[in-house]
Amino acid sequence: MSDQNTKKLFERLPQTVVPTHYDLTIQTFLDTFKVNGDVNIHLKVNQPTDTVILYAAELQIDQAKITLDSKDELSGTIEMDKENERVKITFNRQLEKGSYQLYLKFIGDINDRMQGFYRNKYTTPDGKEVRYGASTQFEPADCRRAFPCWDEPNFKATFDITLITPKNLQAISNMPIISENEHPDDKKWKITKFDRTPIMSTYLVAYVVGEYDYVETKDSNGVSMRVYTPVGKKEHGHFALDIASKVLPFYAEYFNIKYPIAKADQIAIPDFAMGAMENWGLVTYRETALLIDPKFSSMDSRQRVAIVVAHELAHQWFGNLVTMDWWTDLWLNEGFASWIEYLAVDKCYPEFDIWTQFVADTFARFLVPDALKSSHPIEVPIGHPAEIDEIFDEISYSKGSSVIRMLHDYIGDDAFRKGLHNYLKEYSYKNTITTNLWSHLSKASNKPVNEVMSSWTFQMGYPLVTVIEEQQPNQTRTIKLNQQRFIADGSSDDENLQWKIPITIFTKSNPKVIAKQILMDQSEITVTLDNISENDWIKLNYNSIGLYRVKYESKTLAHLSEPIANKTLSPQDRLMIQDDVAALCNAGHQSFVDYLKLLLSYKDEDNFTVWKSI
Repeated sequence: MSDQNTKKLFERLPQTVVPTHYDLTIQTFLDTFKVNGDVNIHLKVNQPTDTVILYAAELQIDQAKITLDSKDELSGTIEMDKENERVKITFNRQLEKGSYQLYLKFIGDINDRMQGFYRNKYTTPDGKEVRYGASTQFEPADCRRAFPCWDEPNFKATFDITLITPKNLQAISNMPIISENEHPDDKKWKITKFDRTPIMSTYLVAYVVGEYDYVETKDSNGVSMRVYTPVGKKEHGHFALDIASKVLPFYAEYFNIKYPIAKADQIAIPDFAMGAMENWGLVTYRETALLIDPKFSSMDSRQRVAIVVAHELAHQWFGNLVTMDWWTDLWLNEGFASWIEYLAVDKCYPEFDIWTQFVADTFARFLVPDALKSSHPIEVPIGHPAEIDEIFDEISYSKGSSVIRMLHDYIGDDAFRKGLHNYLKEYSYKNTITTNLWSHLSKASNKPVNEVMSSWTFQMGYPLVTVIEEQQPNQTRTIKLNQQRFIADGSSDDENLQWKIPITIFTKSNPKVIAKQILMDQSEITVTLDNISENDWIKLNYNSIGLYRVKYESKTLAHLSEPIANKTLSPQDRLMIQDDVAALCNAGHQSFVDYLKLLLSYKDEDNFTVWKSI
């Protein structure tokens, strides 16, 4: 492919014509895996033009016409661009600025690729019959395979959805049902109309056709909630329903913004490529990410379901209500949800010890690939949406959530919530970019959030902070801190990268209180601690929240054996001390003798997650 064609492929739709509302009708034929559809799209023409360009892929568009004020009607010439998945409709006269309605009639497939509107196979409870249903998966750019649309996240609109389905099947969508009637021409069919959606992006539209059982409740704010399960397994939905009914009100309170839809449904899809998808009002899941057998499921499975449900419900605000302008900022969308899911689960289920699992499964895990010279920054420009799967990986998501966790700690919960509320309020039903969030958090905290965060999002890797202590008279101690990029093979950093590091220090005299909190914005700084005896231990990085490894001198490291053994240190800190030392040994920065001596401190360790990490 030539550079010219590549550039054309990455070109976003013009803002000449934009949608404001879709009236969508879909009739599903599960015997032939076909759909008949029509969509009436309300448009705003911003500049005079005789063409309308939108997305359509794997669709046969049979008719295109545009009307002005329901009177003046023009038929258009349809030109399909299969390579770029677009359709160009040309009219025989210019459309002046104003409001129009574009009517399109089309035929499509219910495919078997788990994207767009696709079929899923399931077996009846008696195991004797295989049947088919259908469901959607539109993120990032597959709504265009279901119906013609402006399939980019910044073209937000409202949707009135109507599904025509066999009478024996359920029809479910983002919004509550407002009418369900027998088809006037064929009693085997029914017509289900859904309430109008909020203003939202196309990738969040969802509809499902099939056979399901469900359990239901209302949360403390009166939001109707259902968990849809395979027929005969509704008892497997109770755990997820309990989670959702606790987590949704938690978010409404934390963000200080009401959940904007009357219902919040979760549904287990038989064939599903993702873990889950945050469609507004109808979250779709892989069965193992939603369903819990009350008799046989493990605690690990329950915790995973809790985390996934909390993640998807966080997106109902952060991603759905406020949406990134383009996929370049997807890391923030996912990173934020991947952090706050733990905050919500910890609040609702403190017995899960979920933050220790975050440190083990998210924080420590990304430190390994991000220490390679082949790593990449969190924020990487995205051209075509197809690049998302190529670029976004464990570093993008795990490091993204760890950066948000560090930022939350750096500015404090009160300032974080205030800034977040103001951000969500200002950009509700709109699109935004990462720096808009940093701006609101800066105003709320009076701290240089943008400057600090830029060093973490635009640079690959993370720092190693080296600690050199010197005890002074009068129970004071000077601590020299030096930062350099940590590279797994022990080599030096050719780029001499530097970070703005929120440093926390705490000591034996008051191990639950941070003694010193500073922003390390130079390669080397010196800190003085008061009221500290010669044999008192110190530790950097309270609860292992900062994104850096720590190298201690042998003497300093030996002092930490005491709070590890008596469990004065949190499980997160006990886990990361040994993880840091092991990584430093492998990189040639520390002696394996130090590491083996340190491990003796863990002989009475009783936290499973800490043990697993060793």
